[in-house]
Amino acid sequence: MTQLEVDPTTVSAPAGLAGLVRSWGADPSADTLHELTRRADEIIPLAFEQGDDAAELEAQRFLYEVHAHRILPPWSPHWRDYEHPTIVDVHRRAGDAWLARDRRAYGADLEVPTTPKGFGEWATEVCEGHASGVTHPLFDFLAEKATFDQLAAFLGQETPFDIHFGDLVALLLPGIHGGQKIELAHNFWDEMGNGAVERTHRRLRLDMMARVGIHGEAYLSDVDGYWVEELRMANMYFQTSSARSLAPQSIGMLQATELVVPGRLERQIEGWRRVGLADQEMVYLLEHVTVDVEHAEGWLNHVIAPLAAERPDMLLEVGIGIMRRLDCALAVCDRAMRELP
Repeated sequence: MTQLEVDPTTVSAPAGLAGLVRSWGADPSADTLHELTRRADEIIPLAFEQGDDAAELEAQRFLYEVHAHRILPPWSPHWRDYEHPTIVDVHRRAGDAWLARDRRAYGADLEVPTTPKGFGEWATEVCEGHASGVTHPLFDFLAEKATFDQLAAFLGQETPFDIHFGDLVALLLPGIHGGQKIELAHNFWDEMGNGAVERTHRRLRLDMMARVGIHGEAYLSDVDGYWVEELRMANMYFQTSSARSLAPQSIGMLQATELVVPGRLERQIEGWRRVGLADQEMVYLLEHVTVDVEHAEGWLNHVIAPLAAERPDMLLEVGIGIMRRLDCALAVCDRAMRELP
């Protein structure tokens, strides 16, 4: 049991940090503001300094709640005004404490090559050899043994990150120019279905989710239904894509995504075919098997290589982003193997 005496695999935490801000009206009282600050002062050190699992679950739910709703336009039925200075301050403090923990884990000992060619080879080798890749037992399970419901549960759990991917790429675009921006734009345009609304990757994903019985708005309306490992994944991308100082980490995370995802998706496609899903019902997965391979090469050649040539001092941050992403993905795989079979 954790220091909060809560089982993090079952807790719903309706009164936690996320629950507090969801309950706010347009003009929160001084007592409400004080309670959010007090709760944050308690939870943040427990979550990111003392290793309390339930506290981190609460913190990650809060981080995601704010990230996912703050990027919505105010005409969205799910939009919430999370720009109050107290929410912004607590959100920043929680994110900073999490980042500091991960810097302690990776920054001190991580060594990366500082030439474009050397870094590209290092990144490829690390990503292809990482335990979160297609060799993880999860992907044999999904391909060969998982039931329809188990495959759907895994697809649903991956929604908080996947559904936002186009927006995460878009957040990186401002202020970047030349070939790097062209590559980012190419990636973004693929996310936009190359101009066809029905082919946007978000639309394709929602179509597949509807086919297999996953509620399309759960990523906004049922945040408490996601594993902490999946919330970490989504929050990691939001954090690094929205803070300009962390853009190198975001670039590393996106590079890792493009390198490792295709093989993992191929095994999921095998599983879906085995349980009776037709290819036209999982275009979302099939699309990413091909385009992500192209993006992986383009990302290395047109985004990371120019950065390495111009600012080799930034490559450690890119490397930290790669490692954070890979280890987060491994935690997701390990959790899935505990929860699904």
